[in-house]
Amino acid sequence: MKTGFIAIVGQANAGKSTLLNSFVRQKVSIVSPKPQTTREQILGVWTDEDSQMVFVDTPGFLRSKNALGDYMLKSIDNAVSDVDCILVAIDGHDGIDERELSQIERYRKQGAPIVVAVTKTDISQPKLLMPELAKLNGMEGISEVYCVSAKRNKGVEELKQALKKYLTGTEMYFEEDDVTDKSQRFAVSEIIREKVLLACENEIPHGVGVYVNKMQQNGNAWEIDATVIVEKASHKPIVLGKRGAMIKNIGIHARESIEKLLQASVFLTLWVKVKKDWRNNPSMLNELGYTNRGK
Repeated sequence: MKTGFIAIVGQANAGKSTLLNSFVRQKVSIVSPKPQTTREQILGVWTDEDSQMVFVDTPGFLRSKNALGDYMLKSIDNAVSDVDCILVAIDGHDGIDERELSQIERYRKQGAPIVVAVTKTDISQPKLLMPELAKLNGMEGISEVYCVSAKRNKGVEELKQALKKYLTGTEMYFEEDDVTDKSQRFAVSEIIREKVLLACENEIPHGVGVYVNKMQQNGNAWEIDATVIVEKASHKPIVLGKRGAMIKNIGIHARESIEKLLQASVFLTLWVKVKKDWRNNPSMLNELGYTNRGK
């Protein structure tokens, strides 16, 4: 049995979370087209007959503007500090820019093998993609380059099998049926946040947090009460919508996804509260679970 950790890093919207979900064949990390959807390390675990691979999903590269941004950058640094392999996801549709090349150069110093996954190849033009692939194949420090479409599950299994060669451990870190290190409560809060990201306007998502006030199982059903936190008073009516239509729609879609997660009926109540500049408030960040635990 070979085991080990593989960090998935890359620019925002490079397809890291979609790739992680495809690796473990379950949705353990939320996905949206908005930057900063992933805010911390999320582990996805895949165990088969000869290996256990622990994939570490990370926030997209960013320039920090607040305490939450600092936390997210720290999450990336923590993720790549002690892994068997660093998997760099690059959006093949957008092409490769100097920021991505400089990040690869930076990760070379970590000492771990670097594998590049060029994502979204199902929507990439081959004539534009080939020169970019040549650029990567000629770059020192890159062990391998793979083209994948996680959305269509093309090339993902081949990449996963190839990553096994970089595993260096022999100890099982998780039980065979584990797929993530996160709790159900965390998953519920992330599902709600995902639905807010998908429903609301561009200026809203960065300042949204979700806190689960109550999560209680009653027989075959769950009663869940959660608060959507925004940082500006002007954002609250947007999330609520006219006569509560927006938050009702968010709740409907969130409940459907949570029921799939919990395999049970769910009674979901959502509230919206304003916590001004919460992304710079250490106590609020801690309450929402954004802590580096002394790292």
